Order: sequence, then C-alpha cells, then structure tokens
Amino acid sequence: MKYEIVQTENIARLHEASTALMERHVGMPGMGVVHGDTGYGKSTACAWLNNRVHGIYVRARALSTPSSFLGSILKEIDVEPARSCAGMVDQLVERLALSGRPLMIDEADYVAETARLTETLRDIHDLSTVPVILIGMAGITRKLDRRRQLSGRLAQSVEFTGMDLEDARLVADTLCEIRVAEDLLADLRDKAAGEIRRVVVGLTRIEQRARQLNTDTLDLRAWGKANYFEGRIASAPAKASTGRVTSIR
Repeated sequence: MKYEIVQTENIARLHEASTALMERHVGMPGMGVVHGDTGYGKSTACAWLNNRVHGIYVRARALSTPSSFLGSILKEIDVEPARSCAGMVDQLVERLALSGRPLMIDEADYVAETARLTETLRDIHDLSTVPVILIGMAGITRKLDRRRQLSGRLAQSVEFTGMDLEDARLVADTLCEIRVAEDLLADLRDKAAGEIRRVVVGLTRIEQRARQLNTDTLDLRAWGKANYFEGRIASAPAKASTGRVTSIR
C-alpha cells in the first residue's frame, strides 16, 4: 500500500472552499466550517490542506478555556504567550495579520459549545482578517447557528460525506499495488458504509491476501468470507502430500 492523499470528491470541495476563503474580497467574511461524521477523513484532509496553505493547525479540547486555547495557538507559532487573554489576542492578531496564515481549529465542537471561546475566535477573525476554518462533527452546524457572533461570518461550509463507488475506485487504484476487482471493491465500500478510514483498512487487508495468493488481482470469490476490518486473514492454499489442495486455517 502507498500513502498518498487521494483527490476524492470531499477533498476537491474542501480545496475549492479554502481557495474561495483565501481569495475573497476585502470586507467579506472569511470563516468556514468542515463537518461530517467520523471516519470520513475530515482531519486528514484538513491536515493536508493546512500543509498546502502553510496554515496554523490546532485542536480544541473539552476543557479548553480562552487562556489555554489562545496559548496553544501561540505555542504553535513559537510565540511566548502573554500573561492575560487580552494580551494573547493582541499577539495572535498581530502575527496573523502580518503573515496572512489561515487558522484551522480541529474538534471545534468544543469551541461552539462555549460562548467565551466563540467570542474570542470572532475577535481573532475580525481583527486579523485571515481565514478561520472550523472542523467538527455533523452536529456542529446546529451549534454554530446558536452562536450568531460566528454563524453570520461563515462564508463556506463543506460537508464530508461517505464515498461512492467512483471515489472508492480512485482510492483503490491510487493506493493499492494490486488490482481490486469491481465486485470486491463494491462489497468493501458497502460494508465500510462509505467511510474512507475503513475502506483503506480493508484495502490493506485485501492487498495482504493477494500477496499470500501470489496474484496481482483479487475478486470477491477469491476473498471469500474474510473480514475486511478485523481478525486473521486466511493463509494461501497449500498442497498436501496427497496432492490435493487444502486450506490452512
């Protein structure tokens, strides 16, 4: 298996939205939200995007306070935090305004749940004018709707959804060093419920099985009833002394 970021439909829409935020006209709101169920690859995709745009990527926590939240962002850009929250906001706004680097907040559900954190983030956005992208679970949009100080500044929303068969084929062809037959790929995609994380796990096990069988193509019949996500992959058939083929389990 190779390790690459595959340009799925989710990633294409993320890139389009981020470009719109980075190239927006002066005075236009510059906040975005990336949301969706777990397993759809939001964090991985946003980490990839962050590397492309030289952004600042931090993760909110359940116990984050304005002080700890601001401190984590400043440490990410190698700035010693001031003693007060107001001082830290000033530091951060100055650095962001000078650099133009976008700010990406993972696990942003925790931010949306706390009035002081949302107000702090609004100040950072308004004063620095850099793009601010929130990354959260499917329900984060409802939480943000209750925080009018942020919801009115949201210019882009990208929902990560389960991959279709076309995306699954793109992932398989890009990452696998064997050919995964269409029937096997469709079965994996269905059992993974479109979650890219589980699809990649399944493809890894399919490739392992193909190597055991010494083949460069695997279909659903050859895969059999093995589990894509857990358990032991059956070994390749071996010849017994009678000349008959038996399965080693």
